[in-house]
Amino acid sequence: MRNTISFSRSIVKTLSAVEAEQARSNQHELNGVAELKKLLGENKITFRATFSTRGSNDQVDSDLTWYDAREDHPTRSEFRLYFQTNSVMSQAKAGSTLYLGFDDNGAFNVELVP
Repeated sequence: MRNTISFSRSIVKTLSAVEAEQARSNQHELNGVAELKKLLGENKITFRATFSTRGSNDQVDSDLTWYDAREDHPTRSEFRLYFQTNSVMSQAKAGSTLYLGFDDNGAFNVELVP
């Protein structure tokens, strides 16, 4: 079983149906709540992350993109965290919890607690 992640900076996010369930949305995006914006900033970035499921050996590396979906709008911003389909996020459901953040080595982790 995978060791516990030691986060140096992280947030906790409870997933909504449109964030977690493919029948509700094929967007593969998390809403960019204020805590994510504090963690990732305001610039568009693409980076590698390790996705894992708590209590399981299930682990996959995948790209994430943080961006403002309304970057061309003069007065509105709407940040999103885009993720690729992967075996961990395929287990997510509305109400699942994600721990997202940087570990002690500076790597970004997404841990699903189903």
